[in-house]
Amino acid sequence: MGVEVSMVACGRIALYNSYLPGNKHKPRLDMAIEQVFKEINPDPLPEGRYYLVLEVSGETVADGADFTMPPVKYCFK
Repeated sequence: MGVEVSMVACGRIALYNSYLPGNKHKPRLDMAIEQVFKEINPDPLPEGRYYLVLEVSGETVADGADFTMPPVKYCFK
């Protein structure tokens, strides 16, 4: 798609942030999004909830311009 994602967030929770020192979030790339969310969020998802709304941002590969995608509804059930 010509973009490099540097941040994926769900509300106030950063699921992935490539700018953290030591590439701290790199292990999360191999995990399912809902697994990462459940691991780091102290509050459980509401009963019957099968999706997360994600905010995705980064930069374009061609010219390094910053971008933010429209919200992504990620369904996991």
